[in-house]
Amino acid sequence: MLWIHEQGILADQVNLDIRVSPDHQRGLSLIAQKDIEMLVTGVNVGAKAYNRGIDVRLVNTNIWGIDYLLTNGFTAESWFDLKGKTLSLPLLGGPLDFLVRYFLLENGVDPSDVEFVYSPSNHGARSFQLGQVDAIVLPEPMVTITLNSFDGAVLSMDLQEEWGKLHEGDSRIPFVGLFVRGDYAEANPQLMDKLEVSYHEGVAWVKANPAEAALLAEKYFGQPSPVVEASFARINLNLYPHDEQRKLIDRYFNAIMAIYPEMIGGKLPDEDFYF
Repeated sequence: MLWIHEQGILADQVNLDIRVSPDHQRGLSLIAQKDIEMLVTGVNVGAKAYNRGIDVRLVNTNIWGIDYLLTNGFTAESWFDLKGKTLSLPLLGGPLDFLVRYFLLENGVDPSDVEFVYSPSNHGARSFQLGQVDAIVLPEPMVTITLNSFDGAVLSMDLQEEWGKLHEGDSRIPFVGLFVRGDYAEANPQLMDKLEVSYHEGVAWVKANPAEAALLAEKYFGQPSPVVEASFARINLNLYPHDEQRKLIDRYFNAIMAIYPEMIGGKLPDEDFYF
């Protein structure tokens, strides 16, 4: 979206005003109040909002891998190596909490054998570097930042690879998507068609021009461009055909339903959720 904005690609159809915020719930409130038209957030966050009556539709999923397990001074060769350890996660009942519990259970480890410590990622990373927790799951670019600043940090597991081990080698986890307000999408079909084409072009540009893309991230997010550029190697940024994307999301949501159904609002979203 930042590339689309910078290039002025949709300028003839819409005044694109991008607001960067870590507060996803605020974003949902704004879209529910019709103060904004689009939102980039977690796929599960959008599904939960939809199931609670907020008229959001999933346009695409674009981040399929971004999270890693770091350990403090030791290598976790398997999930058994976390038994008796403290593990920092950002949110009880959130995507990373679900994934870790899912991996523990699927690998024969009782989650009660791990001590979970819940703290926002930036605070968790600080506690990790101070030796207050044994392990932490972080997204990029925080993984790169932590590895560069703390000698004791060991990159033990790629959560996407762990997912692939349980799903016939397919490591794609639908993390982040672009959502649009339903009434706005239905009233602007030509704009939505152009947005989809432009989004594909933007993803291709980021992958072909990581240094320039990192500069955009620095401009809008305040993160050092060298760190962002290095982190791209561990981020699966891709768009897939809608039928393929749907199968991957269904697989993810069904796994969630078995452990944390409230993470997506207690049920699978119906067909109208998928724009």
